[in-house]
Amino acid sequence: HSYGGGGFRITKAPYDGSQFILPRYRQNWAAKTAKDISFKGLLAMLGSERPDLLLLGLGVVPMTNLPKLRNSLSEVNVRLEVMSTPAACRTWNVMVSEGRSVAAGLLAID
Repeated sequence: HSYGGGGFRITKAPYDGSQFILPRYRQNWAAKTAKDISFKGLLAMLGSERPDLLLLGLGVVPMTNLPKLRNSLSEVNVRLEVMSTPAACRTWNVMVSEGRSVAAGLLAID
């Protein structure tokens, strides 16, 4: 998997824009900034899935750690980790290779 140029390469296929991924599922994600991300929106993206960890890659340099969102997600037993998009991509690759329960919301970067 790779990133840049306003999109991602996931399982060898290119996708433009932000992406929301689970180990066996990928979906275009309308979020472009941290302000576009909400608890209800994330639950909709997760559907019936409740991974142990949700990685949010918020661009090149995240300007927030989304404390209210972190608290809301913890109430449904999902831990939130906020980081840069490159760090989230690397972390995702490692966690999936280990078979961990994880999802990722990745904001596209150039």
